[in-house]
Order: sequence, then structure tokens, then C-alpha cells
Amino acid sequence: MHYKTFFSLIFLLITSCATISIFDQKAYENVVACKVDTLVLMSKATESYTVYKKELEELNKELDKAYEYDKNRRLNIITIQMWDKLRDPNSQLLGGFLKEWSENDHLLKRYVAHKQNQIGQGFDIIIQLESNKLR
Repeated sequence: MHYKTFFSLIFLLITSCATISIFDQKAYENVVACKVDTLVLMSKATESYTVYKKELEELNKELDKAYEYDKNRRLNIITIQMWDKLRDPNSQLLGGFLKEWSENDHLLKRYVAHKQNQIGQGFDIIIQLESNKLR
């Protein structure tokens, strides 16, 4: 086998076996911004949900944008699974928290602080995954 063909074949095998996308600065910035905006808005969950309904709609729009950006990146299934888990309204993370706030109108300060820590860690996992990808 000719060495160029051999190296081409090796290159093809290596690149086709990649299981995760490469680092993307915009994706990193998106998830960091979403984390900060989410935690700030969560701190207001001790007040009435209806007061912050417009801000919550805006947050959900930003989360949707970050999710869609990541969803359309090649080899990004792991990140999307993390986003799905974070946003699921039937989970104990952000989606569940927002659902609970909407159903109860306001939440206890201690509970909000606990959920901020937990949800912040969820965002951190996505942030760390992105920042540790090959550049």
C-alpha cells in the first residue's frame, strides 16, 4: 500500500472515530451567560412568579438559543444530553425549579439557595465539558 494512501486511511479512521465536538468559544460564552442570568433570576423566586414572568420568558429564550446552537454542532450529543437533563420540567434541576416556581408563585429562600447551588453545578458540568474539549 502506498504511504499516502495509508496515512489518508489512518487520518480518515481517526477523524471518523471522534466522539465529541471540538471547543467552541461561542458555545462556552452561551452557557456561562445562561448560568449567570439563571442564578440571578432564581434569587428572585422568593417573590411572586408573575412579577418576573417577562424576565423568565427572556431567560427561556436565551436558554433555547444556547441549546439550539449546541444542538446543531457536530458530535455534540453529550452536551445536548446535559442540556436536556438541566432543562427537563420533570427533573430536579432548572426545568423542575421553574415549573415549581410557576405552580407555587414563590419559594422559600433556603430552598432557592439550595437549588441555585445544585443548578449552578449542573451548568458547571456543561461549562467544564466545553472548556476541556480539544481546541
